[in-house]
Amino acid sequence: MTETIKALRIQLLKPGVTVAVPWYSIGIAILIVTGLFAVVGDTTAPYSGRTTGALCAFYASSIGVQPWLMNQLFPFSMALSVTRRAFIRATALLILGEAVLAGLGLALLNKIEIATHGWFVHTRVLNLPHIHQDDFFAQALVYGVPTMALTTATAFVGAVFRVFGQFGLWALGVGIAFVSAVVVAILMLTHSMGHVGHFFASQPMLADFALYPLALVALFGTGWLVLMSRARV
Repeated sequence: MTETIKALRIQLLKPGVTVAVPWYSIGIAILIVTGLFAVVGDTTAPYSGRTTGALCAFYASSIGVQPWLMNQLFPFSMALSVTRRAFIRATALLILGEAVLAGLGLALLNKIEIATHGWFVHTRVLNLPHIHQDDFFAQALVYGVPTMALTTATAFVGAVFRVFGQFGLWALGVGIAFVSAVVVAILMLTHSMGHVGHFFASQPMLADFALYPLALVALFGTGWLVLMSRARV
């Protein structure tokens, strides 16, 4: 057994926490939405207007997983003689595996939603008009790459807390708020806000959801790697 596999097995000791929670969430969201529209029947908008935000439950429910791994399982793994590099590699594999599983799994659920005409009640949970792709694997990329970006970002947050503690999280929040304010101010002063919005609105959805998020993966992934290489046990 290699060190990386050993570290990965430790991270998967509780798959109900590390992997399954987003799937529980999207399942519950589908049940709630289906039940709601089954009750209200045809008294609401037609199918084209029955678009819900229930898909957000899948992404929101996974936010706490990586910080938990960084701050609970990292010292536990070190105590079991897992090397720091092995833990980092195992975490990267886990993030990649979750993204692939999310992409293919949600794309399959999307096909089921289409085949059942909106879960038999003509509603949209996954087949949202602004992210719809005709190709199955393109659809999987649209679902999966944002998952990787979100997971990498939360892993970075967990690493910040691991290295710098509560003050580090506060400083990170202040820094992000300051940079965001400066960027918005520059865009407003140069009257470029509309141009930026138009640029992304004019791009193919595959670029907006599967290409540009990779920049966030690279940014937060690099920061996470640097911090975890120096994290105290």
